[in-house]
Amino acid sequence: MRNLILALLLIAAAGIGALEYRRLREPVPANRAFVGSWRLVSSVELLPDGNPRPYGFGPHAQGYLMYDATGHVCAQVTDPDRQRWADQEHPTAPELAAAYNGFGGYCGTYRVNDKTHTVAHIPEVSINPNLVAQPQPRSYRMEGDKLIYYGTDKLEAGGESHWTMTWERLQ
Repeated sequence: MRNLILALLLIAAAGIGALEYRRLREPVPANRAFVGSWRLVSSVELLPDGNPRPYGFGPHAQGYLMYDATGHVCAQVTDPDRQRWADQEHPTAPELAAAYNGFGGYCGTYRVNDKTHTVAHIPEVSINPNLVAQPQPRSYRMEGDKLIYYGTDKLEAGGESHWTMTWERLQ
């Protein structure tokens, strides 16, 4: 009888553990639309005079954005036209600067606020050490299989630019 009770307790504990594991793996409802892998399809900045220009990483910017159900995010964006190193083992200071300036990336956690249509990325590791633990808020909208981030930047010369980064869900 004692062994039967012990066996039933073990089965119950395993069942509860399995349900808890499954609950932890399920995305928070606001996160569900984000979970998956996304590829950058455009990155454009609209200047005060109405003219567009590439935003951030050049006219051919490439990137990936990955959200998981546990609330983690990884983002990588690059300018594929950045200068290649003449000597792969010994890049020059200008080559290193071009590599750094033409790449952005971090991984960490994210929080979605579906009422304000914002998502905050909170980097834990980053190529830019100043981003670590600093929330990076983004306004967003979803259009079918596209995730569109948008915002406004102040320009050094005065005025504002309006930018959009469009990501397409990978199937």
